[in-house]
Amino acid sequence: MWYRAAWAGGLLVGVAMCSRYVVQAATGDLMDLSVFRDAGYAVIHNLPLYEHFSSSSGFRFIYPPCAAVLFAPMAVVPQRALQIGWSAFNLLLLWWILRTILVRLSVRSPNWTAMAALGPVLVLEPVRSNFSFGQINIALMALVVADCLGVLPPRLRGVGIGIAAGIKITPAAFGLLLLFRRDGAGVARALATFAATVTIGVLARPQASLYFWGIEFFDIDRAGRPEIAGNQAITGLIARLGAAGLVMDVLWFLGVVGIAAAGVFAGRRFTRCGMHVAATSIVALSTLLAAPLAVTHHWTYIVFLMPLLVARQYRHWRPLLTAAFVVFVAGPHFAVPGVSGRAEAVIGQVAGNAQVITGVALLVGAVITARSFASVKTTSVYQ
Repeated sequence: MWYRAAWAGGLLVGVAMCSRYVVQAATGDLMDLSVFRDAGYAVIHNLPLYEHFSSSSGFRFIYPPCAAVLFAPMAVVPQRALQIGWSAFNLLLLWWILRTILVRLSVRSPNWTAMAALGPVLVLEPVRSNFSFGQINIALMALVVADCLGVLPPRLRGVGIGIAAGIKITPAAFGLLLLFRRDGAGVARALATFAATVTIGVLARPQASLYFWGIEFFDIDRAGRPEIAGNQAITGLIARLGAAGLVMDVLWFLGVVGIAAAGVFAGRRFTRCGMHVAATSIVALSTLLAAPLAVTHHWTYIVFLMPLLVARQYRHWRPLLTAAFVVFVAGPHFAVPGVSGRAEAVIGQVAGNAQVITGVALLVGAVITARSFASVKTTSVYQ
C-alpha cells in the first residue's frame, strides 16, 4: 500500500513540476540557453565567440568552440520555441537517466519507478537551477550515464565521455572510471573523441580556438568568483570563510589532494566490487567538490541520490542519503535567516555552505563504506 501511495505522490509532484518548467520556458527567459543560441548564431555568421561576444542576455560564452558549432542549429529556432523544446527534451532525458540507473540497480518495474522518482528529482535545487537557466548539464549527464553504465556497446565505450568533455571539459574526469576498469581501449576512444571535438572547433573557428585553449581555458574565474553563493565547491567554502590569495590557493590545493585521494580510493574500490552506479556517483561528487567553481546547476549528478534511495541493496545508506536529499531540495545557500550578531555569522556559514558540507559528508561516508569491501574484484549484489 505504501509503495502505491509513494508512486502516486511522486507522479503528482512530477506532473506539477513538469507543468511548471514548461510554463517557465514558455513565458520566461532561460539566460544560459540564450547564450548557447547566440554562440550558434556567432558561428553561422562568423562573429566573435569570446572577446566582443554579442550576447542578448549579457552573459559571456565560456565553452569550447566545438560546443558553439553544436549549438548552431539553435540559432535558426525561435527563442521561445527553443526554450519549450529544450525543457521538454531535458525532462525526457531525466526520466531516461533515472530508468537507466534503476535498471543497473536491478530495481523492479524501472519504467514506472523512474516515472514516480522523476517528481522528487525535479524538486532538487540543482535541477531547478538547470531548468531556470536552460543549462546543458542534464544532456551531458546523459552522455556520461550512457557511457559509464553500459548503455553504449563496448566498441563505443569512452565516446560519450569524450563528447561531453569536448562540450564542457569537466566530464573528462569520468575517464577515471575507465582507468579503474583497466579499459585501455575505452580511454583511447575517449581521448580520440575529445581530440576530434577540439579539431572540429579549430577547423570551424581557428582564431577562437587559439584564444580559448591558450587564454580562456586557464582563466579559472571565467564563470564567476569563488565566493558567490551558488558556488558549492570547496573553493566557495574557503572563500566564504575569508581566505584569499596564497592562503586560499594552498587550502584549495590541500583540499583537492584530499578529495582526489578519497574519490580515487572509493571509486576504485566500488568499481572492483561491481558497484558501478556508486563509483560513477563518487567520481561526480569528487569532481564537483574539487572544481575551481561548481555553481549549483553543476550539481545535477545529485539525481543519483534518488535511485540509490530506492534500491534495496543500499538501504543501509538511506539515513545519510535522505539527509543529503533534503539539503539539496532546500538549497539553503540562497536563504540565510535574518538573525543578528554572532548567530548570524554561524548560521550564515552553515546555510551558505550546506551543499558542499553535505558533499564532503557523502564522500567520507563512501570512503568508510569502501573500506569494508575487499580490495579484489568480487561478485557483488550492488551495481
